[in-house]
Amino acid sequence: MKRSTKIIGAVVLSISLVTAAGAYATYKHGNGEAHAAFITSYISSELALDDTQQLQLTALSEQVMSLKDQFKAQGQPLHQELEKLLSADTFDQQKALNMISDKTAFINQAAPEVIAAFAGFLDGLNTEQKAEVMEFINDRHQGRGQGWKSH
Repeated sequence: MKRSTKIIGAVVLSISLVTAAGAYATYKHGNGEAHAAFITSYISSELALDDTQQLQLTALSEQVMSLKDQFKAQGQPLHQELEKLLSADTFDQQKALNMISDKTAFINQAAPEVIAAFAGFLDGLNTEQKAEVMEFINDRHQGRGQGWKSH
């Protein structure tokens, strides 16, 4: 192989790797806020939301992200406790049940706010927009599509 061919190949390979790494980092869903902004923008464009509907969708997104952050903050201590339970000589069933009860209580406490934000968004949609949402859900449920207008 000629030296110039090796250099060109190395440059092309390097550019390809950098591009692939950037694409992977962008779409990996590691950044929750960016993913939520993308989903909010996607839903807004697919349903052609007006300003009021957009505000309701943003409120729903913020509510879900807040809950996600709170849930994640509780997750690390939970994982540590779970490791202790699993590494103990005997499995403490009562402690495991208490951990599950605590998580369930947290979800039950936060659920009304999220449901209210979701209801506010759905109630603000018109009939055609609701039909599009139902079509999307039916397509996803039946495994026919990967998103809106994919068929």
